[in-house]
Amino acid sequence: MMVPRLGLPIVFLALLSCAASAVVVAGANGGGNTTNNTTSAQLNAQLGLTNTAFYNNVLPYSDAGSVYLGWASTSSGPRAYLLSAMHISLSNTMLINAVSYSVTRQAISGSDLALLTLANVDGIMPSLPVVNLASSTPSIGSSVIMAGFGRNRVQAATTNANVPDAITLTNGTGYTTTSPQVQRWGTNVTVRANAAGQPSPTTTINVGTNPTTVLVTQFDTPADNTWLTTSEAQAVLGDSGGGLFTTDGRLAGIVAAVSANGLEAEFGEKTFFADVASYKTAVDTAIGYPLVPEPATSALVACGAVALLFFALRRRS
Repeated sequence: MMVPRLGLPIVFLALLSCAASAVVVAGANGGGNTTNNTTSAQLNAQLGLTNTAFYNNVLPYSDAGSVYLGWASTSSGPRAYLLSAMHISLSNTMLINAVSYSVTRQAISGSDLALLTLANVDGIMPSLPVVNLASSTPSIGSSVIMAGFGRNRVQAATTNANVPDAITLTNGTGYTTTSPQVQRWGTNVTVRANAAGQPSPTTTINVGTNPTTVLVTQFDTPADNTWLTTSEAQAVLGDSGGGLFTTDGRLAGIVAAVSANGLEAEFGEKTFFADVASYKTAVDTAIGYPLVPEPATSALVACGAVALLFFALRRRS
């Protein structure tokens, strides 16, 4: 693991246009404009995890991404909830599987996090599991999985296990990016976030006008003879709002920024994630309901009736 570079300029990761793509993954097998690292089945096969369904909960929002948390029957009707980044361009609609949903966005105080609430969701949302929020910050050196809709890295014409496929960039080596749309996942480990004092997994950075508690990963040069299999990942433009997950599928972070040029993925760069554990209470309070996977349409009437009865009893008591 390379020593984290601290005090570097921060680049926000909303896309320059409405195109959306993927995190940058090193090596030919994880690489550029390919179908590698683009499905939960590949995540399961490559990492041997039993729970990879959370990858499908990463959804495009506006010019970047979001993470679907779950569904609730509320006093106002069925609602779906997602977590994203506040600095992303505001959109009042969200297209999922060619269906348009109305969106309201609420800032989570003291952070760059944004809670998205989707209406008109009854019976037509994709079948997605609930994603639980991490209740504690991953310690330094924890294995994590990131996923998003940022720009694709440019694929090298030829690679083999002994020849790095990275190219020379302005300040080092790594990859340039382009804009075809595809979702992608990659892996990394959390690194020390603070520059001085007792090592800490978190620090505070300004994302736009919002000081945000963040955890950090670093894009390390893969070791010799591992270029074809590594999934070491770095966020780039468009990955804002994407997710950082623990290996058991809990949401630990939301992509907020990178330490250098977001159009390139240079080895040594860092990705900053809003630390979900630091804001879990605020997010839970903003939602106000226990979340479940969206029930089938046939169950919605019963769920809604129970919710309405509950609120009617509360008003009468």
